[in-house]
Amino acid sequence: MKRHTLRGFCLAVCIGAGSTAWWLASPAGAQQGFSLKSLRGEYVFALDGYTIQGDTGQHQPFAWAGKETYDGAGHVAGVFTASYNGEIVHRTYTGTYTVNPYGTGSTLLTDSNGDVTHFDIFIREGSDEVSYVETDPGVVSSGYERRR
Repeated sequence: MKRHTLRGFCLAVCIGAGSTAWWLASPAGAQQGFSLKSLRGEYVFALDGYTIQGDTGQHQPFAWAGKETYDGAGHVAGVFTASYNGEIVHRTYTGTYTVNPYGTGSTLLTDSNGDVTHFDIFIREGSDEVSYVETDPGVVSSGYERRR
């Protein structure tokens, strides 16, 4: 009888631990409390990827590195150097951002050349690191940034 009780107890603990882990990984158990104020200050970043040429399907690589400043109220501004298939450009940009309580959001950026880019962002607890992926058609890119 003791073996069955011990097995039952172990099974209950495993199920309870698994349920707790699932709940913590779900949006309901995720850290809440993120807001526009979560992103404030200067961040340095790097990203890379490629564009897909519509008529040929050819991939053109690019890489960016730069820094940007979030104002804590939904506005961002930055500067970057980019290599587009080996051609170097220097640009500035401004934009807006959103943040939801679970630490995800988006940005819409317009650079000094008039190019507009959109990103989905994912903020790490503590707000010192952000990962992102570009959501514009014909572009595959992602990167990280860290608060300075």
